[in-house]
This record gives sequence, structure tokens and C-alpha cells, in this order.
Amino acid sequence: ISAEFDELKFDEGKPLTFESIPWPVLSSPFHLTVDHIEWSAVEDFFAAAKLVLDEGEYKAMVEKSHKRFHPDRWRSR
Repeated sequence: ISAEFDELKFDEGKPLTFESIPWPVLSSPFHLTVDHIEWSAVEDFFAAAKLVLDEGEYKAMVEKSHKRFHPDRWRSR
């Protein structure tokens, strides 16, 4: 889902919506609200990911996530 999101270009015909963003939280995307997007929820997500990914995969995921949510990236979308 994240890789697909990274490739999408949003415009008037395909607007960016809250639901289209792969938020890094453990809450189900079907029940996710803006109230679930908290720093502690993001920390929990990355802590859980670190337990199941090897070091290289985890580092790559963190780097991609950092780029995905960087303000300059959002301005270009």
C-alpha cells in the first residue's frame, strides 16, 4: 500500500484524502480517524515493525517513511 501511495499523483480528479494515506499506526484502516494519529501511535507502529523486520528491512522502511511524510514531498504532490 505504501509503495502504491508513493507513486500516486493526486489532482482534482484524484484528490488526496485521509483514507488514501498509509498512516504508520497499528489501528485498522477501516476504523482509523484523525484522533488515532498521535506520536505515541506512530512510535508503537515502528516498535512493532522493528520486532518483525530484520535490521536492513527496518532501516529501509524507516527511510522510506521519512521521505513519504517529509513536508517537501507533500508540497510536490
